[in-house]
Amino acid sequence: MKVIPAVDIKNGCCVKLVQGRPGTGLTVSKDPVEVAEHWVEEGAEVLHVVDLDGAIDGVAVNRPLILEIIRRVDVPVQVGGGIRSLGDALSLVESGAYRIVLGTIVYENPRLFRLIVDSVGADKVIVAIDSKSGFVVKRGWTESAGVTVCDILRRLDPDMFWGLLYTDVEHEGLASGIDVKNLKRLLNVSNKPIIYAGGVSSLSDIRVLRDLGVYGVVIGKALYTGLFSLKEAMEAARDD
Repeated sequence: MKVIPAVDIKNGCCVKLVQGRPGTGLTVSKDPVEVAEHWVEEGAEVLHVVDLDGAIDGVAVNRPLILEIIRRVDVPVQVGGGIRSLGDALSLVESGAYRIVLGTIVYENPRLFRLIVDSVGADKVIVAIDSKSGFVVKRGWTESAGVTVCDILRRLDPDMFWGLLYTDVEHEGLASGIDVKNLKRLLNVSNKPIIYAGGVSSLSDIRVLRDLGVYGVVIGKALYTGLFSLKEAMEAARDD
């Protein structure tokens, strides 16, 4: 299982919000590019970079920083947050983004979603399933999409995306432990790679996800607050 450090960017800074709420959490660094390079130096094989301003407001104000990260590091970078147009998607992929994470447009504009997939290729697309109380949320987790986690999978064409990013919003940014109830449901109904995010607080959490067969885990606060090191996390994720 892959361990994927999170580099969340808001107002030009690397931050970790609590449940995605502006004004919460901590500011990690005023230099997200330096943070990304640090994780690569520590052994990261993939990075997860999110434009939080883009996710919440739909305006990708942190795009130059994200492009600089892609340019500076020599590992794959998956990018999410505020990708709301074909131009956004093409720009990121053409600039070297390994994969793009799409959420809001999947639920609000299926026609645009299909156009993006047709243009960049399904292998470049991760669908974000952000869950709060079992229901999918969108627009930076500020609005309900009005459907359950499993309902979304029944509606999605599996040929239109590489894998899923499942985020437990209620635990995101808290490092309070994981709740895998809905994750298990996803694993039971989907044969696509699933990346988990939200609440990872211990090496034991990582081993649980590994044993469930999750493809990867995005970790933020636990790494930034020193609950364990990236090396320890990668060792816990390694298949025995």
